[in-house]
Amino acid sequence: MSVKPYITLLFVVSVLTILLLISMIFPDNGIRISENFKLRFTTPREIFRVEETKYADISNILESNELLTDSVLAELVEEKTEIKFDTVRANADSLRKSISFIKFPNGNKESLYKTFRAFDMASASANPVRIMHYGDSQIEGDRITSFLRNRLQKKFGGTGVGLVPVQQVYDFKYSITQENSDNWYRYTLYGNRDTTITHDRFGALASFCRFTPYYNDTTKELHPEKEAWVSFSPSNYSFTNTKSFQQCRVFYSHNEQPFMAEIFVDGSLYDADFFPESNGLKTIRWRFDQPVSNAELVFKGNESPEIYGIALDGISGVAVDNIAMRGNAGLVFCKMDKDLLHAHYKELNVKLFILQFGGNVVPYMKGNFDYYERLFFSQLRRIHDLVPDAAIIVIGVADMSTKEKGRYISYPNIENIRNALQSATFRAGAAYWDMYEAMGGKNSMPSWVFANPPIASKDFVHFNTKGAKIIAHMFYNSLMYEYNLYKRNNTSSQ
Repeated sequence: MSVKPYITLLFVVSVLTILLLISMIFPDNGIRISENFKLRFTTPREIFRVEETKYADISNILESNELLTDSVLAELVEEKTEIKFDTVRANADSLRKSISFIKFPNGNKESLYKTFRAFDMASASANPVRIMHYGDSQIEGDRITSFLRNRLQKKFGGTGVGLVPVQQVYDFKYSITQENSDNWYRYTLYGNRDTTITHDRFGALASFCRFTPYYNDTTKELHPEKEAWVSFSPSNYSFTNTKSFQQCRVFYSHNEQPFMAEIFVDGSLYDADFFPESNGLKTIRWRFDQPVSNAELVFKGNESPEIYGIALDGISGVAVDNIAMRGNAGLVFCKMDKDLLHAHYKELNVKLFILQFGGNVVPYMKGNFDYYERLFFSQLRRIHDLVPDAAIIVIGVADMSTKEKGRYISYPNIENIRNALQSATFRAGAAYWDMYEAMGGKNSMPSWVFANPPIASKDFVHFNTKGAKIIAHMFYNSLMYEYNLYKRNNTSSQ
């Protein structure tokens, strides 16, 4: 028996009417069935109206190697040029010729002056002026840091890749080729922390390595001798200034037995020595008459010291460290041994801390932003107390996208987290660079992802190499604008 057409039409209309009625009473945000599953229903607004998400316009972004030169930055200051940055529309010209300014508490810029004075004396310094760039996965693999290091070392001198762990966890071949034997033990304060480590001695990298495990015995018997090595050689992808270094330092402590350290340069033994038992921070230092590109360090002993890092630097100029801590929110500094951390920072001659965090709390923090502000403020105060003559710049959270009903939109809490970071920074008397604003503000990350060529990854969270280069140069422009302003004012007051 055939169904009459009007019956079919009536059925279709009835079903659509029922669905429309359901959509009118169904919550816009859906109904959460479980922690990982939410039931959603198309709303009438979405049925009868096409709603487009507007992305920030960053069209025509090209290679960023034409960003502001040092001479142009100096001219901008001398001419007192008014520079504006449009946070909604950012084309290639505005990225190259505009500056997203560093912000200061109450407009007081003096917190950076001590660092700028150190920059001026860097070429004559007996120890490199050090910048420590801490961050989360956004800076992994020396992304962002490497470009910043290159520009600063070109301007103020210096060589080498800076402070690195004995064992790299992330791909670091962009800046240096590092290899090591497979018998190293790595311990971190963040991530999957080894709960058998009950002390808080982690040093400036918030991690350390040993070539023997911790022995759980009280007899103090002599364990078999172990040997481990780590080698460094130039990377085909690195900048020229990081392909060589003029000094190598190993920072260690807490070895209950003597150990031997050897260093080979270009395959030949350069030096070897025994080092006695220690408790406080100790430094092994090798200085070279000529720049070194290939070196291998060999450690031998019955029990390993805690090795907090190896610094590959010039003997003067600027050193810039990349310290990436995946999954971290920047809340580690108050958890580390104060005396050891103070000694390590002092030995490293740190004059500027750059902290780039916040991205890891974006997907999870729905409220209580004041709590994060208080915690982050306490980290800044700890750093200031440990190194009062160093400046601090916080690089704020980047735009991040979540997919909602087929559209990529900024997480709704990003600006709250940005504001919490900025408030904590100003309370601590530090400077703040708003990366969210600099890259275009709300819904700017999709524009970076969909650019041609892309300048961000398809996870809508991380910059790719091209994007990291742009961000690094934008920050460098901002920093050097303030440096040139300081130089102009300092000269005019003399």
